[in-house]
Amino acid sequence: MLKKITALLAVFLMAGTALAAAMFFDDNPRYIQVGHDDTTESYVDMNSIQSIRYDPPYYIIKATVVTYDYTTNVASGYENKFFYNFKAQTVKTQTLSTLLYDDKGIPTRQIMLPNPAVNACDRYSVNGKAADNAFFTCYSMTFYHTFTKQPPSSTKRNE
Repeated sequence: MLKKITALLAVFLMAGTALAAAMFFDDNPRYIQVGHDDTTESYVDMNSIQSIRYDPPYYIIKATVVTYDYTTNVASGYENKFFYNFKAQTVKTQTLSTLLYDDKGIPTRQIMLPNPAVNACDRYSVNGKAADNAFFTCYSMTFYHTFTKQPPSSTKRNE
């Protein structure tokens, strides 16, 4: 009987720890949610946002994206550089390092990545949403804009 109570107490303790860790990010205005699915939640750390290059139409912003994984109860941060081309409406990302967080949301370890690659970033991905939030924080405007589509060339009138 004592083993069952101990096991049950351990399960509640682990579940409470996992819930507290996830709730830390949810309840803290420092972290803005930029994605979630059945096993993870991702946030941009608003305190990590730094404008590196302001040279319209080109911009570079550094920001950390934190992902909490419910399958492992681990929070990992990814320090990124976002490369913006405003005319082309494209964003590329480069992950500079990985951070590991404790159950209170405090970074405990940083692992620098050697020779990080620069990759295209989809507008609706976690990094795309984080990049748009970072851009808005730095310049008080969204990065992505909706433009009027041009009709296909075959339907244009000759003038």
